This record gives sequence, structure tokens and C-alpha cells, in this order.
Amino acid sequence: MKKLLIPLLLCLLMIPSAFAETRVFDRAGVLTAEDERMLEQEIAKIQSEYQFDVVILTETDIGGQAAYRYTEQFYDGGSFGFGENRDGILLLIVTGSRDYDICTTGSAKKIFTESAMEKLDDAMLPYLRRNAYSSGISQFVRAVSDRLNAYQPPNRALRVLPFSLLGGLAVGLIVSLVLRYQMKTVRRRPDAASYIREGSARITRSEDVYLYTTTTRRRIETSSGRGGGHSHGGGGGHTH
Repeated sequence: MKKLLIPLLLCLLMIPSAFAETRVFDRAGVLTAEDERMLEQEIAKIQSEYQFDVVILTETDIGGQAAYRYTEQFYDGGSFGFGENRDGILLLIVTGSRDYDICTTGSAKKIFTESAMEKLDDAMLPYLRRNAYSSGISQFVRAVSDRLNAYQPPNRALRVLPFSLLGGLAVGLIVSLVLRYQMKTVRRRPDAASYIREGSARITRSEDVYLYTTTTRRRIETSSGRGGGHSHGGGGGHTH
């Protein structure tokens, strides 16, 4: 029975990976099978740690359509993204026209600011200009991961947080109980006169001192206005 049970369990464990959703669509044929496998693994790690989607799409031609419209329709049509706002980012590379477009959706519009988008360009464009598509796309995915890590630490830190809070509360409770027990030996005095030696203190002046102030700044969000089934942002251009 055990001999049959172990292979069955192994097969069940393999089912999620066998039916994993594709995130790399190399329609232009610029990637090897190994390239695609490595990219899928990197994207799966981002999905797991940040609950954020990354999609890669290459085409030889998009029939004269605007690149940003093409990416938005592909993203919406593929039901990509996490949560009700469909958080995620899509990179389109058109090898024939040498155009590229980056489509941001949901929280990605806030995370990938103008300066963050420039860093994505700086990471991948030097490679795309040399037709080193595999390296360029890999650098793009890595830059996305770095930005997400800088914006919000991965979820593995959140998994430890509840235990850290419980530990801190337990220690705090023990300390407060010990202090409370010790305070039972102290008698309350109605005033502070008994603690002051006669002639040892004289108050000649009193005033209120202003120590500091706290200023809170909030970033004002604006709509990208790129249209589509969902609200999208992003940018793009040419690789030459």
C-alpha cells in the first residue's frame, strides 16, 4: 500500500506546476525553451512574494496597431493580474518595427513612477538594441523585482510579523505584571512635599517650551487616461 501511496502523492504535488499558467508568450521566436523556463521561474517567484503579475509578449508585427492599445487588450483579454485591480505589468516587444511598450495595471501604476519606468528602460534597452532579447527581457524582469522589493518587502516578512507581535506582547505582559507586583510595596503619597528636603529647591520661573512639529505629506494620484477595459498606465518607444 505504501509503495502505491508515495507515487500518488508525488503526482498530486506535480499537478500545480504542470498546469501553471503561462506568462511568457514568445510569438516572435526570439527565446529558447531554456530562456522561457528561466523567465517563468523568475516570474513565479515575483507572483509568490509580491502578489504581482508579470507578463512578457514578443511579436514580429502587430498589424499597424498602436503598441499601447495592443498591450492593454492582451492584458485584459488574458485575465492577468492579482486582485480586483488586476495588479501587474506587461512588456511587449515588436521585433519587426522595433517598438516596445510597458503596460501597468492596478497598483503597478503607483509603484512604477516615471523615474521607475526610466530604470526599466535603462536596464533592458541596451540589450534590445543589440537584438539580445533574452538578456534584455531578463534584465527587465529583474528590474521589476528590484522595484517591488524597494517599494514593499516580500510577503515572507509578513508571515513572520504575527509571531513577532505575539512574542512582543507576551514579553510586554510579563514585564508589566512584574512591575505591577513590585509597585504594591510602594505607598501612595498625596503630594510631593515629603520627597523634597526643606530649602533644597526654589522655583523662580516657569514657561512653556515648544519642542517640535510633525508634517505629513501625501502623494496626489492622477489617472493615466490610457483607456482599455481596466485603467492602465505605462510607456514605450523604439529600441533603436
